[in-house]
Amino acid sequence: MGAGFLESNSGLDRACGDPGQFFRTHFKFLLTCRSMDNPQLAQLQQTLEHQMPITKAMGIEVASYIDGRLAMQMPLEPNRNHQVSAFAGSLNALCTIVGWGTVYLLLQQELLSGNIVIRRGKIRYWRPVYTPEFIATALPLPAQDVGYFFELLQSKGNSKIDVSVDISDDKGPYVHFKGSYVVQAS
Repeated sequence: MGAGFLESNSGLDRACGDPGQFFRTHFKFLLTCRSMDNPQLAQLQQTLEHQMPITKAMGIEVASYIDGRLAMQMPLEPNRNHQVSAFAGSLNALCTIVGWGTVYLLLQQELLSGNIVIRRGKIRYWRPVYTPEFIATALPLPAQDVGYFFELLQSKGNSKIDVSVDISDDKGPYVHFKGSYVVQAS
């Protein structure tokens, strides 16, 4: 990834060490500092709301992009089930969209565009989510995977990449998702 791409304007990446721990322990502070004045994140939010209108109804919002880790948040209330925990389908959708957004930002980084679709996804639900709001965070992509992704995209006009996403707190994971995304260059 290029130096400085989509870095936090608030310096959270330098101040917090592990971004995942920061999200888990300082969620409300993050919401006030997530800096939607970052044009790439604001553009991603607008793209989601325009191209995937369900994201607005679900309350999905781009939270941050720090060290290659895209994070999005979602409230429990419009996404709860009869047990007053997060609906499994909503958790799957959130993780799928975080993966999609990660690929979208990879393309934006290289000033490229393309049609992004999920080819397959696998999700593991470890425990129910009861928190009023929660964050799904993409795990860092291995540099060799990103290099191969762009090499294939340039030579063949399409490519694929796997993205893993976690929803967790200080007690451990709620959900782990792994999705395989395909891109056709436009």
